[in-house]
Amino acid sequence: MYPPGFAVYSTLRVRTVDIKDLLPLAGDSSPAHEPMQYYGLLGDYIGGVWGTLFTALTVLGVFLTFWWSRRMDYRAKTYQVFAEMMRTHEEIVASLRIDKKTGRDTFSSVLSEFYVVYKLTKQVSPDDAIWSIADRVDIAYTCTFFGPHIVSEEVLKGYGPERIKQLFGAIHTERQADKSARRQFGGHQLRLSHYFRNLFSAYTFIDGTRLSQEEKLALGKVLRSKLSNHEQAVLALNIMSHLGAEWERTGLVEKYKPIKNLPSFFLTFDRSFKVKDRFPYINFEWETTARDTVKVHRIVFRNWSFVLIRRLPRGLTSRSSGPPSVSA
Repeated sequence: MYPPGFAVYSTLRVRTVDIKDLLPLAGDSSPAHEPMQYYGLLGDYIGGVWGTLFTALTVLGVFLTFWWSRRMDYRAKTYQVFAEMMRTHEEIVASLRIDKKTGRDTFSSVLSEFYVVYKLTKQVSPDDAIWSIADRVDIAYTCTFFGPHIVSEEVLKGYGPERIKQLFGAIHTERQADKSARRQFGGHQLRLSHYFRNLFSAYTFIDGTRLSQEEKLALGKVLRSKLSNHEQAVLALNIMSHLGAEWERTGLVEKYKPIKNLPSFFLTFDRSFKVKDRFPYINFEWETTARDTVKVHRIVFRNWSFVLIRRLPRGLTSRSSGPPSVSA
């Protein structure tokens, strides 16, 4: 404590730095009075500081150029491989043949056989407690894929050997009846194995690339656009069976939605089956169509024509068009 009457003052020292201390300038206060010596020091300063900075920027620019060229080269090679797989897919589809049907039309015959075999499972075991819808789909698709042969019998023995033998007998009876030329019941392993193997490899290839997520989804859409409704239906059956379980196990179905364009009531082998209940994580195309509608307004002014497109929920469009009519 200080006695009364005393005051304590503190002073703050501020040190100023002259620009001459950092950069030598010509003049009396410069470290060198001769011009040649001064400019020599100035050149050393610029070369040491700014030269290093420009060198670092040059190295960075070269690295970025190299990185960008490698990335573009990788994208080009990736798209080239994808195009080759798409070409292979089209060649496989074009080579398919069942009786007089060729190409994509053969998938309707495969679907027809599946429907018949599924119906025969109902005859062999009507009780859904023994064979559920998922079990019947697996059994019917396996028989359609391999045919009623020993391979199918060995694969499906877990569903009851005696019932499987009864099913095979019913299939042979249906085959002997020869009610339709589309139903051969001899199996389609030769036709479909290469098809699904290439299709699965294409989606796996897309998912394993170093492309951005948007580019991967775009390639998945391009590949899905090549699949007809019947192809997507057979693919859905393949996914629901044990033969195509890897589609869901790897997350390809949830991520790329290869059966997104499948209509709501396209698979009608069982009244209790709904494709949305089996694939709840897929936003099907018909769901978006059912929720929204598109209103188009055209405005014409002299030689100009303007088109305004609005997407509205169906409830709003019905209200905008007036009250609904009530019929007795």
